[in-house]
Amino acid sequence: MPQFSLILPTYNEKENLILLLPKLVALFKSKKIDYEIIVVDDDSPDLTWKWFQTKEKDFPSVRLIRRIHEKGLSSAVLTGMASAAGDYLGVMDADLQHDENILPEMISKLSASDIVIGSRRVDNGSYGEMSSIRKFISYSAAMLAKIFLPLPTTDPMSGFFALRREVFETAKSEINPRGFKILLEFLGRTKNLKVSEVGYSFRKRNHGETKLSGSVMQQYLIALFEMRFGSYISLEFIKYGLTGLSGVIVNLGGQFVYNNILAIDVANQIRSAISLPSGAIGFGFELSVLTNYLLNNFWTFSDRKNIGFIGNAIGFFKFNLISLLGFVIQFSTWFFLVQYFQLNYPEFLTSWITYMGNAVGIVLATATNYFLNRNFTWKS
Repeated sequence: MPQFSLILPTYNEKENLILLLPKLVALFKSKKIDYEIIVVDDDSPDLTWKWFQTKEKDFPSVRLIRRIHEKGLSSAVLTGMASAAGDYLGVMDADLQHDENILPEMISKLSASDIVIGSRRVDNGSYGEMSSIRKFISYSAAMLAKIFLPLPTTDPMSGFFALRREVFETAKSEINPRGFKILLEFLGRTKNLKVSEVGYSFRKRNHGETKLSGSVMQQYLIALFEMRFGSYISLEFIKYGLTGLSGVIVNLGGQFVYNNILAIDVANQIRSAISLPSGAIGFGFELSVLTNYLLNNFWTFSDRKNIGFIGNAIGFFKFNLISLLGFVIQFSTWFFLVQYFQLNYPEFLTSWITYMGNAVGIVLATATNYFLNRNFTWKS
């Protein structure tokens, strides 16, 4: 039988790992499975890694990878797989909620399958004592996955699966290491997979806390979007565009505040030179630049955000310059198109030409600003 490498990503799972490792070792020995277990620990505050170091001699086929500067379940799984020696690679949680007793059946099914998934939604499978809220989240996530992606599984949210090494080697360069559901990445980014499922009953966690959170659900939705539409349009650009849209609202709100609350006489500022920007427009513009910078820094480009007072001051200065350039591009495009139609096709110079020219200017300015900010303000 081919060697089996089981990856156990851990973070504050010491109490559970104390119970799980002896069970796994006894199971593999009783079934005469050639195995290794790789515990990938993200420097757990509960000292999971330290406990294992004191017990390492008791588990000769188990080894530990302690990660100091990296965090996250998906990247931990990929780290373990890259280090594994087995022909078959498995993943399960270390919190005792996955039923280790189905592992031999999963391994045997890999002789005719690319991936075998431990599913709670097939025969002999159930959600056990899972709370109603968790069940609702799991069902909703599965439904969304089936809407966005043609996934060959009943349980795309499962974190319990095994695959052939060839699948990992083929997909590793495409996998997004961020996020929570690594199975979704393998299923969504690898074509023509032969998938089998084995039912199991989800068990109640005895120690520690669940890792499910709002950020985990957000990462799941982002992963679905990237796999479905990523080849057509960047999610980062979508975020940038939504941030810019919010800036329009802030800009208009800033002008309202300037004119009605600060009670500044704009008419006297403009006087007869209509080409000069009023104080209200300048105030609204700078306010929107500030909020756009903050949103982009902490959302759009959160993976490479500017940090600290100096970093943010320099970043905001760069963003301001690029925003001014974008404004010039937008206005110049609008002015050019209107003048062009006025000189060459005056019969078509209607109000919609003005709106079209402004729309074209906005598109060009947004694309230019995004490119410059991505490579200048938030350079990798």
